[in-house]
Amino acid sequence: MPARTIAGVLLNALLVGGCAPDAFLPDAPYEDFLNRVQSKCLYQRIGNVEITSDFLQTPYFLDLTSRFYNGEIPRAAFVEELQGAYAAEPGSPGVNCLLAQMPSQGGPVPPAMGGPLPPAMSGTR
Repeated sequence: MPARTIAGVLLNALLVGGCAPDAFLPDAPYEDFLNRVQSKCLYQRIGNVEITSDFLQTPYFLDLTSRFYNGEIPRAAFVEELQGAYAAEPGSPGVNCLLAQMPSQGGPVPPAMGGPLPPAMSGTR
């Protein structure tokens, strides 16, 4: 087998192996989530990016939202990843819109991540 063919086979194996485990499986509920994001959050900003149909197809966004959607990472880690990858403010309208489209899971975003302060700390009761 020529070296070029072997290199191509190895490259393909690495590319496929680096994908999320559910990357090639149909997931109707997750697709419904993406459709909700597109219809309700379109053109809102997540830090330095705008939610568009093209953005919703980027590999990192799909991997991150899929992991959160499927309960592989907690809400705080999801928000932290958005913050790191896109310079997103945790309490920004785009982040809040994304979170609102997710099924309920995990607890509220901690205050350090942009969540509301507990009543004793916020001055309200």
